Amino acid sequence: MVTALALSGTVGMAELVCRNRIGERFATEAGKRLGRTPSVDLGATPALLQLARGSFPDVELTADGVTVRRMSGLGIDAHLHQVRRGGHTVTVRSTTVDVDVPAASLADGSLQGLGGEVVPSPETGQLIVRLGRAGALTVPVTPALHGDTIRAVPGRPAFNGAPLPGALSHKVTDMAERSVELTDLPLALEPRRLAVTDDGLRLTLRGSPAPFHA
Repeated sequence: MVTALALSGTVGMAELVCRNRIGERFATEAGKRLGRTPSVDLGATPALLQLARGSFPDVELTADGVTVRRMSGLGIDAHLHQVRRGGHTVTVRSTTVDVDVPAASLADGSLQGLGGEVVPSPETGQLIVRLGRAGALTVPVTPALHGDTIRAVPGRPAFNGAPLPGALSHKVTDMAERSVELTDLPLALEPRRLAVTDDGLRLTLRGSPAPFHA
């Protein structure tokens, strides 16, 4: 009985050490790209078994406060699927990444460039930019994916609910229009979906087979 308990404790300690060390390796490598060390979850399967098989079915990396491509305060939730080691090479069969962009970050100018307050409107798929006293000047901005680019397309500005005259309207919309290129991303990631959420924007990316240096 004592021997069994001791053996169980030894295996449990080995599992903990193994899980922590593997997690640190993934976190260190991902941190080089994110500029912030993420949390790592190797899933419910024992890390010792995953290591013995040389395959990690689902490695989850999460981080907050990330800055990428002029967008700050991002929340990252990445899943690396079927991570395998072959010799000195680590590969990932596919990757899924959700990036949450808070409205406060958008107000800093990462997409629409006008400052002020940004109010997400998920039901219309728009971001409402409010400027001036009490947000009297409003500009509806529609974010959309065009290939590898996020484009923020402004609609007709209004002041206290009344549309602005043509010349002034064009001046405001020219200031509001912005684009962000999403090329040369790690893990062969490509943008697939962009949605307005209650908190801001959510960008979903997918990655095909790629090397991962861990």
